[in-house]
Amino acid sequence: MRLVAVASLLLYSFSAIAQREDLGWIAPEGKIINYRTLTWNDFQQREDKQHAEELKARNLMAAAYVSPVIYFTADNGVRQENGRLKFNFHEKCAFQSRAFVRESTKQEKSNYVLIHEQDHYDVALTFAHLLCEELSNRDYSLENYNDEIGKIYEKLNDRYNAIQEKYDGEVNPNGTDNVPMQTLWDMRIKKCLENATEEYYTSPEAVVKSVKAWGQTVKRLPGEDKRRFITRARPLYAEVTDELTALSVETAEWTAEKSVVAFYLYRYFVQQEDKPAKECSRILAYIFIPNGKDTYKRSFIDTFSYNDQAPKISAVFFASADSDNVKELIIHTTADQKDKEATGKHYFTKAYDNWSTRALPGRLKKVPLSPTLEVGFEGTLNGKPQKASAKNQKEIAEALKKLGFAG
Repeated sequence: MRLVAVASLLLYSFSAIAQREDLGWIAPEGKIINYRTLTWNDFQQREDKQHAEELKARNLMAAAYVSPVIYFTADNGVRQENGRLKFNFHEKCAFQSRAFVRESTKQEKSNYVLIHEQDHYDVALTFAHLLCEELSNRDYSLENYNDEIGKIYEKLNDRYNAIQEKYDGEVNPNGTDNVPMQTLWDMRIKKCLENATEEYYTSPEAVVKSVKAWGQTVKRLPGEDKRRFITRARPLYAEVTDELTALSVETAEWTAEKSVVAFYLYRYFVQQEDKPAKECSRILAYIFIPNGKDTYKRSFIDTFSYNDQAPKISAVFFASADSDNVKELIIHTTADQKDKEATGKHYFTKAYDNWSTRALPGRLKKVPLSPTLEVGFEGTLNGKPQKASAKNQKEIAEALKKLGFAG
């Protein structure tokens, strides 16, 4: 749910915008979160009293709500040959501290509500870019530039609020969750976010369901850094954490323009008979391959999981693992085990081949390795000590060289 009291898009323009070299950022109340996905720890505030009373009057109760706010400013205006002004605009989308979640909602064995709130924030992120783009792609009169900027904002603000209200109205009519409609809106919002457009907010499932498929083309915004790009262009329902973002790799190993290897957390819950649902997780790996001006193909690499839990990504690098002259992508993961059967650490090494044709792959091909290199365990297993042979990048590279590969 979106907090109506502060749900309108708060945007500011300045009467002195053309007279100053750099207006600087308006200090946003709240955090700028566009390099990872939301967690319940971001929702710090108590329930807004006025909002709670409004809901109570309608026999409703909010499980959670967000109140994103978009701020914009501009560099000093430049007079064009036609006498009009051109500005370079910037935007930020703040996650307000008024965001609220009930403790009972946080404890639910479900991602449903958090996904809903993330969608609201993603709509705001998309419109923040659209605002900046619409403002930047035109010039303004010297006398009335502030009014002209205001009119562009007002039109976009109306579109933004209409989408947020339509979203809540369709997926949560009268306080009742419409799960199929939520799923449709998840796809709509994801399609708009990764393509920086509002084109798909009313599209049918047949148009937007492609976000679930491998090999989708996604847009990279001008000047967008790696963290923001892999967050905005993440796969559907994938989470972006600081830890996994730090492991992403931007590389020209296989492509003239840099590709991006990115890792995502995917959490899910398994129902158990006479027991609470089991929380499970896995890591999804993707590679974003340049396939046009500011566009990338989001190709699937692999899924990583051990005993229904995400392992730790311990190394990502390139090394020769087959007979050709091109290095393969190597991903090394580890997982701890401590139970009656074993105490120690598992080591897993996987290699992935580059593509040899002009047709970019929807999924990378796995390269087989020797069994002792692919899987190892060090610790105590069934009361007997075990030793692993390839526990880190250096040992893996050495093992590949011993197998006759060039390194």
